[in-house]
Amino acid sequence: MSVHYFSCHECDEISKVNDIYKPGRYKCSNCGHLLFSYRPGMIEKIVAYNLAALILFFVTNYFPFLSFHVVGLVSHANFTTSIYYLFNEGEYLMGGVILMTTIIVPLSRIILYLMLCTPLYFGYFPRYATQMLKLIEKFLPWGMLDVFLVGVLVSIVKLVKMGTVIPGTSLWAFMIMVFVLAAAQASFNPHQIWDIIGEEKRKAGKETMV
Repeated sequence: MSVHYFSCHECDEISKVNDIYKPGRYKCSNCGHLLFSYRPGMIEKIVAYNLAALILFFVTNYFPFLSFHVVGLVSHANFTTSIYYLFNEGEYLMGGVILMTTIIVPLSRIILYLMLCTPLYFGYFPRYATQMLKLIEKFLPWGMLDVFLVGVLVSIVKLVKMGTVIPGTSLWAFMIMVFVLAAAQASFNPHQIWDIIGEEKRKAGKETMV
């Protein structure tokens, strides 16, 4: 059984863990900060959650987001048309932020998770696993779909006073996608992936020596 050492991000204490594959949460022996947690079946959960999120993503961007009825006029909106209207009106900063946070970053994260975990699920080691893990960590600060959802709900409450707002299929799919991606993020433990990468590198080193 190999011994693993972890540095606490809060107090820099080095903690020794004998069995990192035992399910549970491992905390710093000095300050009690969470070092990492191990959950069996993480790879399967990540693949399932992100496949569901990918389907919901295309539903979100294909169907109408909501319909607004006022004085006999009907207006339909979805993600792509709203971004187009913002750019058309000269709101480049707002349009760029919405484009990044609602389309580019979520889709990139979903694809990266699937490219990283799907080969591991089938017993293969992805060639660029290290780079993909680093990209996933860089995308984390941009994962603001939940904030965007709160903004949408607040806007709908205000629009109700002006006319009739009918939520579309895209809105329901978007709400479900936010919770699915949150569940995927909660299930993801990068320490387990880094440990797999370390094992693969050790195996490659031994084969090279032989």
